[in-house]
Amino acid sequence: MSNGKKLGDRVGLAARDVQSTGDLYDLFLSRNDRGIHKWHHYFDVYTRHLGRFRGTAFRVLEIGVSKGGSLSLWSEFFGPEARIVGVDVDPQTLAFDGGWANVTVRIGDQADPEFLARLDDEFGPFDVVIDDGGHTARQQINSFNLLYPRMTERGVYICEDTHTSYWARFADAGPGVTMIEHAKKMIDHLHEPYRGGDKAFDRFGIRPTDREGNLQVTRFAAETFSVLFYDSMIVFERRPRAEPFREIR
Repeated sequence: MSNGKKLGDRVGLAARDVQSTGDLYDLFLSRNDRGIHKWHHYFDVYTRHLGRFRGTAFRVLEIGVSKGGSLSLWSEFFGPEARIVGVDVDPQTLAFDGGWANVTVRIGDQADPEFLARLDDEFGPFDVVIDDGGHTARQQINSFNLLYPRMTERGVYICEDTHTSYWARFADAGPGVTMIEHAKKMIDHLHEPYRGGDKAFDRFGIRPTDREGNLQVTRFAAETFSVLFYDSMIVFERRPRAEPFREIR
């Protein structure tokens, strides 16, 4: 029997001071002098997708340095083995270059593919990219398109503050062109192996050893495990994919 609830019902959101859990969130709450500007609900997402890197040697790029607070946070959370690179358009953020032993800062525009390519050549390939930069559509899309295919094969790409896709002041890439819409298109790419109607359906009932192994898909489809949408965040998880197949056992 239906309880009468519908997905489109208008309901209120509670006002809560605490919106995440875990060690990283505790670090964020522990000090008020870091100069960190983060939405509270982001930290559960960070922990879910980045926790496995803690205490390991890996490379992380954060786009958007601002007051340097998040660089400090990542350095403390991930540990000394992490190589952390921060990027910003403001030359004053060079003051944070080397401020922590494992932190480097470079100045450049994330919407400039040539700059990003040079950055990746110098420090990449990155295991983690966190886009907390200018938040315009052009910046977010250009950064993703260039950096994502260059990442390590099990990397994690996080685009933050995607709520700007709904704000006109950040719409600089043409009518209807936003990071949200761009990511929606990537969902279609992710499912590209299944295009082809009944012919595709029949194909996946054949064991891989009996196939030619020549199914053609986009690089994104071949190298992406998942696309996850959160409140104001999109997370892309990389992983080499094989041609899917099904069987009854």
